[in-house]
Amino acid sequence: MILLRLISWPYARKHLLRSVLTMAGIVLGVAVFVGMHTANQSVLAAFHQTIDRIAGSTQIQISSGEVGFEEDVLDRVREMPEVRAAAPVIEATANTGAGNLLILGVDMLGDRSLRNYDFEGTDEAIDDPLVFLAQADSIIVTRSFAEEQHLSPGSKIPMRTMQGDQVFTVRGIMKPGGLASAFGGRLAIMDIYAAQKVFGRGFKFDRVDLALEDGVRLEDAIAKIQGALGPGFQVEPPSSRGEQFEATSAIYAMASNVTSLFALFIGMFIIYNTFAIAVTERRSEIGILRALGATRGQIRTLFLVESAVSGLIGTGIGVFVGILMARGMAGYIGGLLAEVYGVAQSSGEIAPEPWLVAAAIAMGLVTSLIAAILPARSAAGVDPVKALQKGRQQTMSAGENRTRLIVAIACAVVGTFAFFFGKLGFMFYAGYFLLVLSAVLLAPSLSLRVARLLRPVLALLRPVEGT
Repeated sequence: MILLRLISWPYARKHLLRSVLTMAGIVLGVAVFVGMHTANQSVLAAFHQTIDRIAGSTQIQISSGEVGFEEDVLDRVREMPEVRAAAPVIEATANTGAGNLLILGVDMLGDRSLRNYDFEGTDEAIDDPLVFLAQADSIIVTRSFAEEQHLSPGSKIPMRTMQGDQVFTVRGIMKPGGLASAFGGRLAIMDIYAAQKVFGRGFKFDRVDLALEDGVRLEDAIAKIQGALGPGFQVEPPSSRGEQFEATSAIYAMASNVTSLFALFIGMFIIYNTFAIAVTERRSEIGILRALGATRGQIRTLFLVESAVSGLIGTGIGVFVGILMARGMAGYIGGLLAEVYGVAQSSGEIAPEPWLVAAAIAMGLVTSLIAAILPARSAAGVDPVKALQKGRQQTMSAGENRTRLIVAIACAVVGTFAFFFGKLGFMFYAGYFLLVLSAVLLAPSLSLRVARLLRPVLALLRPVEGT
C-alpha cells in the first residue's frame, strides 16, 4: 500500500488521460455483458409471468399451428375422462390507433373455470355473461389501458380487423393484477364467436386450454391426448410457449457475449500497452526501488496490484453503465415479442443478479491481471545497475523470446481448434481465451517486426518523423 501511495498514485495523476483510457476497454466489455444479460433476464422473467397470467389454471394447451383447427376437436377433448375443463381460445392482435392490443377471444360461459376475470363495478353486461354474448361489439379492457385512453364502460374504441375498421363498445374493465397485467395491460377480452368472425377464423379455434382432473399426471394426460388427436396437433404445457422467444433471445445474448469478449480483448491490449510503456518510463524508479532493497516479487506485485485496482475501478463503472444500458436494451428485446405476439413485452424491474455482478467483476479483474503479467514480469527483471545508468537499455534474452514464441504458437493452435469446434460451449470460450493469450504473447515481437517493416517506407515519406 505504501508503494501504491508513493509511487503508483503520483504516476497515475500525472498521466490521468492514459489511466482513463486504460480502463475504457474494461468498462465497455463489462457494460455490454451486464447490460445485455440483465435486460434479457428482466424481459424473460416478465414474459414468463405474462404466460402464467394468461394461462390461469390451464395445465395443457392444444394448438395446430397458425391455421387452427375445427370446433369438433373441443368436443372430442371434453369427452376424455382426464379433462376437468376445456375452453377454446382465439388470440389475435388488433391495432386501435393507439398501439396494438392482444385480443383474447374466450367463451365467457366456460372460461372462468380456468381464468379469473376480476372486473370493476357491477355492470350488467359483466354480471350476466349472456348479455355480453348477445352484443357482438362487446370488449373488455384492462384498467391501465382504460386510464391511458380515458375509457369507461360504454366508451367506443375503434379497431382494425379482418373485416376492416370497426368500432367496439367497452362493456367492462378488469382490475389491475393477474390477467389484466399481461403484456403491460395491453390486452382485451372478446367473445370467442365474435372473434372468429372479426378476425377471419371461420369456424376454427386457435387453441384449447385444458385443466385436468385431480390425480391425473400431466405427462400421462399429454401422451393420451396426443395419441387421440394425432400428429397434427401440439399438446404441451403453457410454459412451452416461451421456448421460441428464449431461443431468439439466446442468439442476441450470444452476440452480446462475443461483443463483450471483443471489448475485453481490446481492453487487454490497451492495458498491456499502457503498462509496457509505464515500465519503460519508470525504469529509473524501479532501479531506485531495487537499489533500496525492494525484491523482484515486490516490484511484480506492485504492477499487478496497479492493474487490479484499474480493473476493479473499470469493472465498477462498467456495471453501473451496464445497468443504464439494460434499460434501453430491455425495450429492444421486449420489442422482439411483437414479431411473435404482435404486442411488445415490457420488462420488469431492471436489476442485475448477484451472480452476474460477480461474473463481471471476475471478468474485469482477470482481464486486467492477464494483461499486466508480462509488463510486471519485465519490471521485476529490471537490472538496477543498468536502470540507473543513463543511455543503457536492458533487452530481452533470446531464450525468453524463444520460449514466448513456442507458448504463443501452442496456444494459437489449441485455441483455434477449440474456438471453431467448441459449439458455443465451454470449449468455445476456452479457445477464445487461448487465442487472446497467444496474441498477447506475440504482441511484443510482432510490434518490433512491424515497426522495422514500416520504418523504411515512413523514412521516405517523412525522413525525421518517419524514422
